[in-house]
Amino acid sequence: MHRIISILPKGEGFSPQACGAIGLCVRDFTLHSRYRSDTLVVGGDQGVGFEGVDYKGLPPVRWYQNRTRTYARLCTGLIKSEGATLAEIHNRPHILRLIASARCCKLALHLHNDPQEMDDARTPQQRQKLLDECAAVYCVSGYIRNRFLEGLGDKASAKVHVVYNGITVPTSVAPKEKLILYVGRMTEGKGALLLAEALTLALPRIPGWRALLIGSNRHAQAKHLTAYEDQVAGIITSLAPHAELLGFLPHEETLGFFAHAAISVIPSLWKEPFGRTALEAMAYGAALISSGRGGLQEVTQDSALTLSDLTAERLANAIVLLAQNNGERTRLAEAGRKQAQTFSIANCTRTLDDARAAILASKDRHAA
Repeated sequence: MHRIISILPKGEGFSPQACGAIGLCVRDFTLHSRYRSDTLVVGGDQGVGFEGVDYKGLPPVRWYQNRTRTYARLCTGLIKSEGATLAEIHNRPHILRLIASARCCKLALHLHNDPQEMDDARTPQQRQKLLDECAAVYCVSGYIRNRFLEGLGDKASAKVHVVYNGITVPTSVAPKEKLILYVGRMTEGKGALLLAEALTLALPRIPGWRALLIGSNRHAQAKHLTAYEDQVAGIITSLAPHAELLGFLPHEETLGFFAHAAISVIPSLWKEPFGRTALEAMAYGAALISSGRGGLQEVTQDSALTLSDLTAERLANAIVLLAQNNGERTRLAEAGRKQAQTFSIANCTRTLDDARAAILASKDRHAA
């Protein structure tokens, strides 16, 4: 029996071979939580999950069934069979609303993205209804918290908490190579094409350096590239052998590249909810170039070279600056390592567990 049920989005991978940012955060929080033995992670992935985490992959939804309602119904049945006190729903307000109708336990919504771009949370009225059903809302950054609270009254803020994502910060870093690293999905909002264009300008000016781009359109290796990925791949192929597109890699393998990269680039064009790859880059001692958009600035503070106005030329100049300036590269790397310590998984999990403790102790289903 488990007191806490942590419900992933149905399509979220939860295995070493295929796991997205939400799955990684849930894995890390669970492994370091004082409620670890009380927590069951639930999702649509039929794999075995991660060692040390109790995981239940729900049966696949049949083609003739409503995917959302069926998934919510299966989650509700599991909550009841486990006798859970608290269900934490990750990033799916509409799933929370469906589970809430069963009135089977206390609920918390864990937001990893902008709620104003989600079904059942786009308007202030919808977000207030969510808040009325919840004991708490956890937000991965102050930026996401502000987006949730926009248009709501002052009383709403008491139940909406910032719970930053955390990572394990290595105690030391490996020797660095002349390597420029990008890790992220191959989508327009992430800025991968802009980086590819910048590399055509930068790499000829910095002999001996190479660039690697890791990621795909989805959190797994896709059979076919999207049109956007084809554009990126075409440019990177033209830069070979000084640049390479590696596609999706398991998380542990990706961290190995972070360990050796001297420079990491986060050229996001959209407003990032948090920026886990920025945090990982800093933790492993890479000098970071960031767009600083959305929650990125909360993660990096003054520990990155921030480009508020992104163009291929400006990004290329920033890459060349750090590649040619050992002192500035070392300064940023050291500042990033120090900044990353504030997001240690122990610290961030403590914040989450304190919020959970208040919810579990309360007799009111809608209050902490």
